[in-house]
Amino acid sequence: MLAVKKLVEKASIKKPGGNSSDGLKASDVDPRLLFHNGVPSSAANFAYDNTHMILAISTKDGRIKLYGKGNSQALLESTEPLPSKFLQFIQNQGILINVTSNNHIEVWDIDKKLLSDAYIVKEEITSFALIQHSLYMYIGYSNGDISVLKIDQEPLHVVKMQYSIPLSASYGNSEVPDDTVVTHILPQPAAESKRVLIIFRNGQIVLWDIRESKTVFKAGGNSETKKVSSACWSCPFGSKVVVGYNNGEIFIWSIPSLNVGRDSSASVPDHSNTQSTPLLKLNLGYKSEKISIGSMKWIYAEGKASRLYVMGDSDNASSSNSLQVVLLNDNIESRTIKLGLNLSECCVAMEMISASSIEQSKHRQESLVLIGKSGHIYQYDDGLIERYLIQSQSKSSPSLPLEVTVKLPFGDSSITASKFISNPTNVFNIDDEYYKDLMKNYPPLITIETNQKDSSTLSSAKFTGFSKVQNLYITGHSNGAINFWDASCPLFIPILQLKQQSENDFSLSGIPLTALFLDSTLPLLVSGDQSGTVRLFRFKQEPYTTNSFMSLTGGSKKGTDHIIQSVKVVKTDGAVLSMNINHSSTLLAVGSDQGHVSVFSMDGPTLLYQKNIASEISAGIVDLQFLTCSLQGFEKNILAVGTKDSSVLALDSETGNTLGNGSVHPKKPSRALFMQVLGSNTNTEDATTKQSHILLCSEKALYVYSLVHAVQGIKKVLYKKKFHSSSCCWASTFHSNDDIGLMLLFTNGKLELRSLPELSLIVETSIRGFNYSPPKLGSFSDTQMCCSSRGDLVLVNGDQEIFVFSTLIQSKNFRLLDSVSTIYSKERMASQEELVPGQAIHKEKKKGIFSSVIKDLTGGKEKHAPVAETEDSKESIQELAVIFSNPNFTTEADNHDNLTADEDDLDLNIDDIDIDDHEEEKHKEQNKLGLGALNKKKLAGKFNALKGKLKEMKGNMHKTSAKEEQQEEQAGTVDQIKKKYGFSSYSSSDETSAAKLSESKLRENLNKLQGINVKTTEMQDTAKSFSSLANQVLRTAEQDRRSS
Repeated sequence: MLAVKKLVEKASIKKPGGNSSDGLKASDVDPRLLFHNGVPSSAANFAYDNTHMILAISTKDGRIKLYGKGNSQALLESTEPLPSKFLQFIQNQGILINVTSNNHIEVWDIDKKLLSDAYIVKEEITSFALIQHSLYMYIGYSNGDISVLKIDQEPLHVVKMQYSIPLSASYGNSEVPDDTVVTHILPQPAAESKRVLIIFRNGQIVLWDIRESKTVFKAGGNSETKKVSSACWSCPFGSKVVVGYNNGEIFIWSIPSLNVGRDSSASVPDHSNTQSTPLLKLNLGYKSEKISIGSMKWIYAEGKASRLYVMGDSDNASSSNSLQVVLLNDNIESRTIKLGLNLSECCVAMEMISASSIEQSKHRQESLVLIGKSGHIYQYDDGLIERYLIQSQSKSSPSLPLEVTVKLPFGDSSITASKFISNPTNVFNIDDEYYKDLMKNYPPLITIETNQKDSSTLSSAKFTGFSKVQNLYITGHSNGAINFWDASCPLFIPILQLKQQSENDFSLSGIPLTALFLDSTLPLLVSGDQSGTVRLFRFKQEPYTTNSFMSLTGGSKKGTDHIIQSVKVVKTDGAVLSMNINHSSTLLAVGSDQGHVSVFSMDGPTLLYQKNIASEISAGIVDLQFLTCSLQGFEKNILAVGTKDSSVLALDSETGNTLGNGSVHPKKPSRALFMQVLGSNTNTEDATTKQSHILLCSEKALYVYSLVHAVQGIKKVLYKKKFHSSSCCWASTFHSNDDIGLMLLFTNGKLELRSLPELSLIVETSIRGFNYSPPKLGSFSDTQMCCSSRGDLVLVNGDQEIFVFSTLIQSKNFRLLDSVSTIYSKERMASQEELVPGQAIHKEKKKGIFSSVIKDLTGGKEKHAPVAETEDSKESIQELAVIFSNPNFTTEADNHDNLTADEDDLDLNIDDIDIDDHEEEKHKEQNKLGLGALNKKKLAGKFNALKGKLKEMKGNMHKTSAKEEQQEEQAGTVDQIKKKYGFSSYSSSDETSAAKLSESKLRENLNKLQGINVKTTEMQDTAKSFSSLANQVLRTAEQDRRSS
């Protein structure tokens, strides 16, 4: 009998309840994230573009949040939800490099907000560094090797260069220890194109000469007791480096510098090839507490204000000593001047950002931003930190800098209830210019204005009525306040706040709100709180006077008198969970967490009846709905009740009596989330012909019951769907024209759209970064979810972030999506003069590279500093293009010489001969090309060696001459010129211009082609003359031999 009963139940479940082809289809929906506002959870790392003032925050789940000027924000998502190892901007190029934990190098186009390339590396990447003002980068591996990569443009993609720094060359030919992981690669300031500092985990420090392809200096050494955990430069000339170790020690090492300042304070002592002892040891207390040095950042400042920021490893450090700032400059004081920031929690990353543009450099302010272990963002005014350290030297008592927590502008209380109402008929009531003006006054999420409490101090906009608001978001808070937001654009704008408890009490109740219900036709707002108090706010007729209302943290006592007509208060037993209104009878139904159903007449309001729904599992009323149903030929006004234990029952809405045989419920109930009556509220005699159903959604399953049977207490399951992989945490219905769909959100972020009533899956996606944790007993969840009837979903995660998610394919319910998400534009890209550090801001005084170095080291703030004598950066980067394009080590057995051929093998090549007349220009061009050409001494040596080998090279000379004659016929083409010489010719106006290697550049400079042909012909004529001279020398030598 049991088997037969199960078969009957399954057959009834499969029975179709209507024409599914007429319901919601996959072509009707397009689930997508429209916008993300705030700080993403699980934030882990920073990057900052000084030029365009773009801050990037990477997360542990593969997201990258971008913050730009004018409150612009954008969210990028990697293909895989993996954390970042390294994150860095290529300055002023709109390119962001992200190295993921699985050793993929992602190249992001910030202008298009697209992933342009994902370069896969098989080895374990342990270090990463960009060469400033170029598209080159170093990649260090766990085996001690270093590769050079380049970003090619249009389209952006990664190219591996021929140049490399193998461990055998950098570490030396001595016995290499086991732990040779490259932890830090630091291009030397003011000589980035010439030298790079390599630091291994075992403590070995190596200074590498890029052009010579050899190690020129070593410091530190192999240590088995401590490992390198952090490092940074502490001198703008690259003469000192700070190294932090996992045992808490901090050493300052002296490094030979090619660009030492003119003042004596910047000079460094003479160096031998190795150094075993550091210049200075810093004692900041980390060693005594066995705290590893997590990260360090040195900031150059005027006078003696240069300082070092040291962050302890978050796994071991306490919040009281996690971050310390110490004065660190060339004038070492007798005592250490330091500041320990009392953080709210241990931090995992830090960055220095600017609060103004380069054009406003006179008023530049810096802000220190930190990422806590929880993912929260904190900030300090760096100017106050500097002031504290300076005043500490005079033994005064400066005030400590204040910590500001970055959070959304929700006031001082958390959201405990919310509603989202979309009114698509009001799309054109207010134009975009209105919202653009509001955006200009919207406080930035991350700011250094520490005189404000935080960004939650947000003033309300002018409000004239709900009918003019396209999207209305209502939030109930833990302090009893109700806030109304204009959610028509991505940054929600406050328009109204209700605080009053009754007609004469305008103070906050301090009791968390638990339920909200808005009836825009009356218009009426009903709120319920944790104590069982229900307030009915009846609004006056619109339009309202155009007052500007209070901020979310204060306001006038009677600032809503012109909006609120009356406030009525009723009570029920237990915290309010659900509410609904019957328009025809003006009845208000209220359900509580203790299982009470209370029905009030809103005319009084007066209590008509109260019904307690007992439950052995879990009491609580999750949903209430008024409807009219035909039973046995009679129309009946019914109140459908959904309980927390997944039971459904029907009450007579006028008397409260239970209809039928009681409730219907599944065999294995779980906590119910949502109940909805489908296809009812009709006055037809046969409700079954209209396919009326009751939908019940719980954490573990979906059920669709027959409404007529459920009203009578008879369980008839039409459709059922169980969840297996994860639990459902929220559910709601939405509409697309005349079709209705079901939206399900799961604890792991999965989002499902299903058809009704069949429950068939339409589409499945996920919201990355969303993870739901059920609240503890007596508390509220940090995550609040609600959606409009049009399927626009709003998720709020505490005071950190808001997700705005849309489901329908033609949904255009939000404004300014493109403008608010525009972080970077190529039209705003700085000029090439700003890119090249050899040009100062004031063109009449050329300062070289140093001013730009200071800007890079200080996060964009340019300070006055001693000027370094350096080479032109533009030419240096172009030299690197040639050096990196050629292999410097063919095999592991090769020596450190960068020549690909043995100098002892005298293979004459036309590139070994300079065609210019001036020795100075010849020497400069040879260096500029970086082709390993012979200098004057090497060339003279070759001519001396020529006398001893002319005989055996006679054949080679004839071949060379013939080859040159053949190439002369084809010397007019650009490709052959490139292939032969590796550079473009010089124009008559600028014979010392840098070599142009790109074919695209040659095409752009067609006017130079004639000069190329002329110069090529001269070079080949010189080659032939040399060949003839060599033959003449050979004949003369043979005649001398015969005569002797």
